[in-house]
Amino acid sequence: MAKKLYIIDGHAHIYAAFFAPMRQQLTSPSGEPTKATYIFTTAILGLIQSQKPDMLAVAMDSKTPSFRTKIDPQYKAHRPPMPDDMPVQINRIEKILEAMNIQMLRVDGFEADDVIGTLAKKAAANGYDVFICSKDKDMLQLLNGHISTYDLKTAESTTADSMFSETKVTPAQFIEVLALQGDKADNVPGIPDVGPKTALEWIQKYGSIENIYKHADEITGKRGDNLRSSKEQVMLSRKLVTIDCDTPFKIDYEALALKEPNKEKLTAIFN
Repeated sequence: MAKKLYIIDGHAHIYAAFFAPMRQQLTSPSGEPTKATYIFTTAILGLIQSQKPDMLAVAMDSKTPSFRTKIDPQYKAHRPPMPDDMPVQINRIEKILEAMNIQMLRVDGFEADDVIGTLAKKAAANGYDVFICSKDKDMLQLLNGHISTYDLKTAESTTADSMFSETKVTPAQFIEVLALQGDKADNVPGIPDVGPKTALEWIQKYGSIENIYKHADEITGKRGDNLRSSKEQVMLSRKLVTIDCDTPFKIDYEALALKEPNKEKLTAIFN
């Protein structure tokens, strides 16, 4: 059997933990906020116990701006600043991961998505079964026979086959869908008035953005007008939503292997 590599989308899960509904806000005796730290760490421990991965990595966003801001300065420009209680918890989580001997991967100028894409594609090409722990729809473009997504909360997996069965588009075509619909959260423009349903229907019918524009006159009404007037921003959107699977970092598979934690360090942190 192929060895199993689980890659966790670090910042996405930390944000999800931070905003998870909870009646009381958790803090340490010293007053340090610990809600995101607690939920994130519990999820990691649960994954290790239930799935018994051979290898495990946590991908983190760069601390410097993404290369996508050079393509489009408006990319993620309207994102609100990080909540005040979050940096101390990210720092604490990084210390916990270090004590657990779990590799954190971060590359200047690249997002966690690009780190995940690069590691997933290269590991899959080397015969590993890769499970991307993320709910981000952008990850669906990475799926293939050795790469699936895995939901830490529900334990549900999405494979390339199950995705095609549900959407009738391939992972590569899903990039086209994302480009057409855009993403308000990331400031990816897409086409006005074209949402996920319409974008998916167009790619199911025409197969690619280029082919849609060859048949643009067949699409009537306001959406057709918007399609014809938005070609430049659609091409820009495709660049922004495409995950870079050639991010410059060296993959050390031995370092990714699941190891025993440093119990002394970990006990001190948990106490």
